[in-house]
Amino acid sequence: MDEYLKKMVTELGEAINSAVNESEAVNDALDRLRASGHEAFLVLEATIAFKEQAAERPPEPLPFAEAEPEGFSPEDRQFLKGLKITFDNEGEHE
Repeated sequence: MDEYLKKMVTELGEAINSAVNESEAVNDALDRLRASGHEAFLVLEATIAFKEQAAERPPEPLPFAEAEPEGFSPEDRQFLKGLKITFDNEGEHE
């Protein structure tokens, strides 16, 4: 999982946690359980599933030092070829 996606998933997790913690209904229900003499703990597990769709988000620019041809995945190279960008070491000049 790339850093951009990790950041977005983390933000989603924080938003879910915040929504549950700030929910008056959730807090009232927990308070009623505690008032009845029970220790109540709320533990939620979330599964976040996603399917990456082509061209949904623009690629993040690479720092100049990482912009060498060997730093590109086959998908990166295909994308760049679609933009008529090639590398001298590929033997193609367009």
